[in-house]
Amino acid sequence: MGIVTIIVVVAIAVRMYISGQYAMYIPSQYTTFRVEVTDHMSMLDRLDRLTIRKISSSDPHNEEDEVTITDPKEIRDMLKLLKDVELKKVKDIDTAQRSPYYYEWRLTINKEGRFTDGFGLTFYNEKSISIYSEAKTRDQLEDYEITNEFNLNEMERLFEKLKEEQT
Repeated sequence: MGIVTIIVVVAIAVRMYISGQYAMYIPSQYTTFRVEVTDHMSMLDRLDRLTIRKISSSDPHNEEDEVTITDPKEIRDMLKLLKDVELKKVKDIDTAQRSPYYYEWRLTINKEGRFTDGFGLTFYNEKSISIYSEAKTRDQLEDYEITNEFNLNEMERLFEKLKEEQT
């Protein structure tokens, strides 16, 4: 009777593996920016502040290149740059591919007028991003590889435009 039970369990497991049904039990390494950041916001949440820093890889402590956006519409426009970004979770980011500058975003969200929540996004290059989530109690900082097209030059252009407007 025990041998028959083992054979039935193995047969079911093999069938599930072949049909792909096992995937719902194994967490996916693939995700999107929308799932990791914007889906955590409800309709009652308000985009409070987005601070963008352009950081030199050679001098990361220079605080001169910083722009703060407080208008929710402008923040939404900046987040639209990332809405279709597809991500793959990785253990470590390849720092050899760093560009001379990288961008750090700090997004603050007012959660239904009761408290604030935030995300930290670090764009190292067109293929690497780290996402920090204050809401998570575990694995608050995750590293990702960007698996589709992402234009860091567009972010550079918008950053320079915002910086010019604020001066």
